[in-house]
Amino acid sequence: MPEQDVLADLAAHIDISCVQARHNRADLEELAQRAIAGGFVSAHVLPNWLPVMRELLDGSTVLAGSPVGFPSGGATTATKVAEARELLDLGAQELDVVVAIGRLRSGETDYVTRELAAVVEVVGDRVPLRAILEVGYLDNDQLRAGVDAAIAAGVPWIKTGTGWSGISTTVDHIRVIADQAAGRAALKAAGGVRDLATVREMARLGVTRFGMNADAAVAAVAAASRSEA
Repeated sequence: MPEQDVLADLAAHIDISCVQARHNRADLEELAQRAIAGGFVSAHVLPNWLPVMRELLDGSTVLAGSPVGFPSGGATTATKVAEARELLDLGAQELDVVVAIGRLRSGETDYVTRELAAVVEVVGDRVPLRAILEVGYLDNDQLRAGVDAAIAAGVPWIKTGTGWSGISTTVDHIRVIADQAAGRAALKAAGGVRDLATVREMARLGVTRFGMNADAAVAAVAAASRSEA
């Protein structure tokens, strides 16, 4: 998708989230209101809050998403599979699964592929599924290996981060991932993406979805509207 297509309707390519441990019901209510008012594509919450978010978004076009194996990726494969199945039963409309980061850093890409494939088997094409690589913990070779593992497992999307690591996703991270994916998977940038200039550069490299905090998302959409005017 060309950069200009992403920027022309930027809100439709952004999801906002409340996925920190501190977020409470009031935060979710505000998130839902802002997602609806801003026309954002989805709102993501921690698993136990998913039924609440579905209720808050009822009657809107905003999707409710939730993560699997969040935030460390360190759960067992069976746990991730069970969590994915439960989240689907609870009405998840998008899912992000955190890869086994330590296994990836150890060069155990076969493990990562098998685990992601097990999640793919449960999810199928019922909802969009993204593999979170947590790019701040990986060197370039590990990034490339993670991309290949996710694609080999049949995951249709690669996502860059959880927002928990404290290390921002950069344009350089996206360049490595995009080069390795070579069009074999769609790309989502999340974790420290804060402004339109960064969004624009990443879109040029093929990113079509962005995970941003609500304030940054609203500001980026407003800036994009001004630049298109």
